[in-house]
Amino acid sequence: MLKRFWLFAAVFFALFAAGCAPPWTVIKQAEPNPFAGKKEFVVLPIDYEGLMVGNKTEAEYLGEKKDKTVDRFEQDKVDMNDLFTTNLQAVAKDEGIDVDVAAGEVKTFVIKPHIGFMEPGFYAVVASAPSEVVLRLKIEDKDGKVLDEIEIKHQTPPSNWGNVAAGSRYRQDAEWIGRVAGRYLTTRVYPDD
Repeated sequence: MLKRFWLFAAVFFALFAAGCAPPWTVIKQAEPNPFAGKKEFVVLPIDYEGLMVGNKTEAEYLGEKKDKTVDRFEQDKVDMNDLFTTNLQAVAKDEGIDVDVAAGEVKTFVIKPHIGFMEPGFYAVVASAPSEVVLRLKIEDKDGKVLDEIEIKHQTPPSNWGNVAAGSRYRQDAEWIGRVAGRYLTTRVYPDD
């Protein structure tokens, strides 16, 4: 209970600092809340279908890159999935919510993350632009009916302290988005806290 208090205190102060707006946008939210008191979920790997990188399709973006850069980009996506999932699970676990990686037949609620937009940004000594990742998260019942859908965006500005490369900034975006997804899930499982 003490962990939950501190989590919600942190969320409260973050919301207060952000003008009381949560760090996600609700697209759809089932009512009555089907997740209240439910503590078992599964999460699928991030789906990148239809990914836009800046103003280009993923194929167009990668078509302009060398093999080494293409390989790094593919590894970035794998690492982003791992960081998103790990952070989502950690926040949920702190609240007594089990989020397992989906395997086999699904008998519970399914968390489906999809990244449709990534902006690599850039870094130069005289100018820079942040990375940006936009993730749509759907929570479905075991039959595939979408119950909740939210969008989470995050930007990481480049700096000369180790996150100049887009891949390292994408990883920071994925960590943050995973924690926010875990907080959203917590608000739905414990709506009265």
